[in-house]
Amino acid sequence: MPQRIALLLITAAVVLTATQALAEGNRYKYPREYKADISPVVAQRAVTEEKGTVLIDVRSVEEYAGGHAPKADNIPYPRIAGKGKDDPAYQTMPDADFLAEVMARYPKKSTPIIAMCQGGGRSALAANILAKAGYTNVRSVWTGFMGKTLTDVDGKPLDVNANGIISGVTLGPDGKPIEDPGDMDGWAGFNNLPVSHEIEKKHVLPRLRPPYPKSTAAK
Repeated sequence: MPQRIALLLITAAVVLTATQALAEGNRYKYPREYKADISPVVAQRAVTEEKGTVLIDVRSVEEYAGGHAPKADNIPYPRIAGKGKDDPAYQTMPDADFLAEVMARYPKKSTPIIAMCQGGGRSALAANILAKAGYTNVRSVWTGFMGKTLTDVDGKPLDVNANGIISGVTLGPDGKPIEDPGDMDGWAGFNNLPVSHEIEKKHVLPRLRPPYPKSTAAK
């Protein structure tokens, strides 16, 4: 009998571990504290049809200025501007500062929040910060705004939009691989959802307006 009980306990532990692993969700295999990962289409529908749902774009100001989902708030994390530490424009957004910015704008912990980044990684991390702080309805866009190159069952990149360019494979005049959004699984590519290039004051943080490109200064 003791052996049988021990076996049952071990089995239960294995099942629990497997369930937890399956429950984590995001494409980067980060632990998931937030509610769920969703597609760009589900995110767009939620923002459009579900009252009170907000979309937080955590990409850098340059990425946001280059195109973003309409009505998306830009609260960058963990990088505000610049591409790397060697970039003079590089600025970071500490976890505590990111949380403070979100809480100042959306103090109710029941606010339905959807986080989105470029490819699904930063948004998962940002969503975890919010969930750990007590936000109860936080989701992350699995693919992000641009996403990753779509592939076939063998993992080979595809020319999904049939324009003669295979994202990341076809070389441009400069000899570098071309990034074709139409071959990528994000919001702006294969999903073909609305994209805005306007920078509106109500959707950006007042203290961060200066870093935005002058041509798209907050209106």
